[in-house]
Amino acid sequence: MFFTDRRKSPRYCCRLPAFLNDQETHVFLCDLSLTGCFVESTREDLIPVGEKVSLILMLPCIGPLPVEGIVRHHGIPERPGMGIEFLEFPDRLHRVYAKFVKILPILEEARDLYRQLVREEEK
Repeated sequence: MFFTDRRKSPRYCCRLPAFLNDQETHVFLCDLSLTGCFVESTREDLIPVGEKVSLILMLPCIGPLPVEGIVRHHGIPERPGMGIEFLEFPDRLHRVYAKFVKILPILEEARDLYRQLVREEEK
């Protein structure tokens, strides 16, 4: 099956802790972008598509960053979770988040280089 990628901005792999709906549920983000994220979840814990959510993103070297979002999809059966589009950051905190996202391609390069060097060393 072919899906069209309708994302507005690139996604970056990560594993960052977050809290969903006022710290009721601890979750992990497994990718994020400037405009949203994907949250790992069991089928039982999925929030309905279209429902608004509150997230607190735990950003390394920065701290907790609140954001309001909306659930846009539930992933695929092999990868259950929730695609969340960000709607609003309070108090101009979007500027902080944008700077954080800007460093993610560099971190991906460092991770890829590390993996390459480890593989070469194992040979």
